[in-house]
Amino acid sequence: MILIPVTGYLYSSAAGVQVVYLGVLPLPKLIDTNRTLAAVLKPVHIYLNYTLLAAVAGHLLAVVKHQWVDRQRLLARMLPFGR
Repeated sequence: MILIPVTGYLYSSAAGVQVVYLGVLPLPKLIDTNRTLAAVLKPVHIYLNYTLLAAVAGHLLAVVKHQWVDRQRLLARMLPFGR
């Protein structure tokens, strides 16, 4: 979760794109424009995003399995209003 914004920031810097935090604060360029480095950082950034998406989807599927297949009342234990 930390590497995704870091690689995105580095990729944007290497691609020559100005990064503006929350649309308000322009961030300084950490590295000079380098198309070769940008070509490496882009797939790394995309791969990390898909990896995080797969982890979240796996956890959601585990919740469904434990809640409705195994009938473990998992959500009732996790959520404060479910007790």
